[in-house]
Amino acid sequence: MGGKGILITGVAVSGLGEGAFFMSMPHYRNEIRNKLGFDAYPGTLNVKTDEKQIMHLKKLTPMTIEGYSSGNKTFGGASCYNAKIKNINGAVIIPDISKHKDVIEFIAPIQLKSELNIKDGDKIIIELK
Repeated sequence: MGGKGILITGVAVSGLGEGAFFMSMPHYRNEIRNKLGFDAYPGTLNVKTDEKQIMHLKKLTPMTIEGYSSGNKTFGGASCYNAKIKNINGAVIIPDISKHKDVIEFIAPIQLKSELNIKDGDKIIIELK
C-alpha cells in the first residue's frame, strides 16, 4: 500500500546539526542515491509534529538505508519514505537511533529552507507518496 493521500503536518524547527554531519558521509550519500534516486542536500529539514501523525509511517513499507561500521564506531541505519513538500520530491528519513520523539526529518536534493523560504515556526505539509 502506497502513501497516497497521507499528509503529515507540523512546523519547521531548528535541528541539532547532526543531519548535516550524517548526510555528508559518503556511505549515506551513496545509499540515498542508490535507493532514493537523488543526491541529498547535506542537511535535513526538521518538522515538529506529534507521535500520532508519525504513526502513519508505520503503515507504510520503508526503504532501508543500511548502517555501517568504521574503525571502532558503528553508524546506524534509517528508514526512508518517498514524500514531497510543495513541489519538491524528497523523503522522510527516520534514523534507527534517534533522539526525536515528535520530530521527523525530511531530505531533498536542495536546501529546502532557502529554496522554499521556510523559517522556523512555518507550517509544513509533507505528502507521502
